[in-house]
Amino acid sequence: MYKTIVCAIEATKEGKEVLSKASQLSKLCNGKLIVIHVVPYTLLPKNYQKALKEEFSPKIEKFQHFLEFQKRIK
Repeated sequence: MYKTIVCAIEATKEGKEVLSKASQLSKLCNGKLIVIHVVPYTLLPKNYQKALKEEFSPKIEKFQHFLEFQKRIK
């Protein structure tokens, strides 16, 4: 049915639910799941690279461990 599924999430309870459903669907279809987490530029502090590493990366890693995904950043 689906070969590739793209799932955009945020680090919230709803994001976990969306990610879980997308994961189930990709497994059902034997498809590839691409997960994207986007941080709005307007919310980024001046030293955003440091904040991304210290604040957002741990949140994303929780999702990674939640469904046992491999982390690949491009």
